[in-house]
Amino acid sequence: MALDTTITAVAVYTDRARVTRTGATKLEPGNHKLEITELPLALDPASVRAAARGTARARLLGVDVKRRFYAETPTATARELELKIETLQDAITSLDAQIALLKEEREATRKLTQATEHYARGLAWGKTTAADQMTFMDSLRQRAGEIDRSLLALGIQRRSAERELQKLQRELNQLRGAKARERYTAIVEVDVSEAGDLGVELVYMANNAGWTPLYDLRLLENATLESSYLAQVTQQTGENWNDVALTLSTARPALAETLPELDPWYIGPVYRAERHRAAPMPAPMQAVGGMLSAATAADEMKKEKFAQLEEADAEVVTATVESSGAAVTYHVPGVVSVPPDGTPRKVTVARFELAPKLDYVSAPKLVAAAYRRAKVKNDSPYTLLPGPANLFDSDEFIGATELELTAPAGELELYLGVDDRVKIERELKRRDVDKKFIGNKLRLNYGYEIRLENLLEAEAKLTLHDQLPVSRHEEIKVKLEFADPKPTEQTELGLVRWELTLAPGEKRAVRFDFSVEHPKEMQVTGLP
Repeated sequence: MALDTTITAVAVYTDRARVTRTGATKLEPGNHKLEITELPLALDPASVRAAARGTARARLLGVDVKRRFYAETPTATARELELKIETLQDAITSLDAQIALLKEEREATRKLTQATEHYARGLAWGKTTAADQMTFMDSLRQRAGEIDRSLLALGIQRRSAERELQKLQRELNQLRGAKARERYTAIVEVDVSEAGDLGVELVYMANNAGWTPLYDLRLLENATLESSYLAQVTQQTGENWNDVALTLSTARPALAETLPELDPWYIGPVYRAERHRAAPMPAPMQAVGGMLSAATAADEMKKEKFAQLEEADAEVVTATVESSGAAVTYHVPGVVSVPPDGTPRKVTVARFELAPKLDYVSAPKLVAAAYRRAKVKNDSPYTLLPGPANLFDSDEFIGATELELTAPAGELELYLGVDDRVKIERELKRRDVDKKFIGNKLRLNYGYEIRLENLLEAEAKLTLHDQLPVSRHEEIKVKLEFADPKPTEQTELGLVRWELTLAPGEKRAVRFDFSVEHPKEMQVTGLP
């Protein structure tokens, strides 16, 4: 016997969903096979589980899953779309017939208008007059105008119907997929010893569903980072999730099957001539360049405005969080509907405030500007999955970035654009050649000055990055001769870093000199 069920709960993972259907029926003593039909092809048959509970005394014997084939698409929504498509196709066919008839009439009217030979013969024989002929021509022109207006109106109707037909066809294709008239049927077998009501719960995993995180991070005037954690849920399972209890999980079921095994790593000689390889890009500023890439992008987008303002008095409904092992589950309050056509549905996971530590970072060799940086500890109970984040300074949109996976107690690093109130200039102050040769060696001397000024009303902590050239030849020697103040760090790749604190209104200069020594006959590239 068929058992009507309704989707009541859905747990969405990042790449699939666990669907719960429930239904109830009254059963008499005996063996019963309850069929739950029209289950989607996105269902994983191996994941189907059933449970039963009620006033009837029954034993659950098992559950089986079979494919069923239909002469017509079984889903009610798909059948409704097919009916609308057929109606529109008939309407377009009728419009085409009307357009064809009007075109034929217009062609006949055009030929009558051009029949001047019959007009001249009628005048000669006295069978018509000039006034009669003009009246006849006016009526033809009037009819031709009516035909043109009718053709225009019919053409507009046809284009509108054609666009609607294409829209419905896309919706139908998304809904039913390539195998439109196939569905799964779950057969739950129960043995009833005492009559009564029995509720059945069917749970299964479905593909073509998932959720991705979205973030809005807003730096407020009180130096607090307001964080909005959103989830964008999509599904194309072939089922409508109407008014379901929605749960979001950070678990990844696909990675829990087996431990990955390493294959042997083979190496061997090259038996063919190697092609010429381009020289690798210089490495010294990769760390600084990567650090500033997001900040530069944010600076370029700073002119854009965020037009949608938050309602100050609106209450934001957030999810409750539950941890189980390594996974975190968010229970969205109330009920949620998610359409089956892939249209995203956004829900709020949480809204919370974090306390950032603000400072400034600059690499004036690349950009003579100070970028505001926020180091934020995730003091919330929420695991922040990788995803896009919009950055705001109060109500000003300053750019977008990508958050990395950040567990509770983890740390985020955000770049909030350029602050023109911290001024930075870099200038080459020295470039000369020693007149004395040391053996056969030539020594070149260079000196740079970086001028800093803090126009803020508060002190500014600044991390300053610069670099020295890096030798790729054993006879080229690079040495830092002088630095004021002394760098906080100098790496083997020539990166130099200072940690500075500028008082309000303070001006300061950072100076460093270095030498490059090489054989006199050697030509060296890459020097300023």
